[in-house]
Amino acid sequence: MLKRSRVLMSFLSLLLFATACSQDQHILERIGYVRTVGFDKEEDQVRATLSIPLIVTEAKQTQFTDEILTATANSGKEARITLSRKTSRKLLSGQIRTLMYSTDIAREGLRNFMDTLQRDPTVSKRTELIIVDGSTHDILTGTYKGHPRTGQYIDRLLKKEFEMQTIPRILLHEYFRDYYDNGKDPIANMIRKSGNDLEYDGIALFRKDKYISRLSPAEVFYFSLMYHNQGKGEFTVTSDNPDMRSITFDAINSKKKIKIKKMGDEKYRADITIKLNGGALEYVGDLNLSITEDRTKLEGIINEYITKQCEKVVKKLQKNRTDSLGIGQYVRNKMSYKAWTDTSWDDMYRNMEINVHTNFKMKNFGNFYD
Repeated sequence: MLKRSRVLMSFLSLLLFATACSQDQHILERIGYVRTVGFDKEEDQVRATLSIPLIVTEAKQTQFTDEILTATANSGKEARITLSRKTSRKLLSGQIRTLMYSTDIAREGLRNFMDTLQRDPTVSKRTELIIVDGSTHDILTGTYKGHPRTGQYIDRLLKKEFEMQTIPRILLHEYFRDYYDNGKDPIANMIRKSGNDLEYDGIALFRKDKYISRLSPAEVFYFSLMYHNQGKGEFTVTSDNPDMRSITFDAINSKKKIKIKKMGDEKYRADITIKLNGGALEYVGDLNLSITEDRTKLEGIINEYITKQCEKVVKKLQKNRTDSLGIGQYVRNKMSYKAWTDTSWDDMYRNMEINVHTNFKMKNFGNFYD
């Protein structure tokens, strides 16, 4: 009798467990896993566009496509409610890979959108944040022959650039981290539509949550040298100097160091030192790289050139009062808490002396044959 009771109790427990599980089932055909979200300004409202990857099977043939939903509302959350009424699928945010905002929205500030993102536990903080020069709707509804589906295309485009370390990777949690740090301003990568393709378009510079200006793709390499250390990648330098009309390096390895020196009352100087080396892939100029003296001369020319380009980037950041390199973090560490809170950092940063020092070494210069 006791044995029978135990069996019955086990059966009932299993039945209850199975019933509970069935309440939380996500049937794939009924779920819309949002992959990419875009926001544009529409007069005084926001236009939200969602891209949902779908697998459609018909007559034993499987097709991969995207369901595109668009709605206009007063806020992102309101737009989501409207969007959910337009699809037979239950929308889930747990698989969002990319969040895109037009420059029109970013100029007014992303604070309200960030509040929503922080409150939603289903949105991964490792989501990519992108600013679009143009319409995010046009990008998501476009077709790009020879490329993957739009969501994958955007992911792979940025991932490839990041893995080559030609651009910094900016995830949602990194944007939040820099936004809440009073010694650094956040940045975000940019893309734009270029004919039948998508194209990397540089770095968006923010002051707090507002988009202020951008760095062009040509400026991003020099910014990256000062922003973080690099372990690989390649870059090309061109100039009017006959000794260095063009040279391309790969296997880039760089380390940056920022030092702050107090120069007087409320005056500080920043010195950014970049140690950089790489191997020459291609060289166009009048020097002979097999001669030690010529290589040393070329290294000096490259040092001078990189220093000049980095200083141009720094001046641009200072002019726009966007401390994207986090100089304020280093200055803050030299002050007491009270002194820092009493300081008008924006004004100090704009007029601060910031010097760049470059130490470039050529690791190799290829094989030469007579």
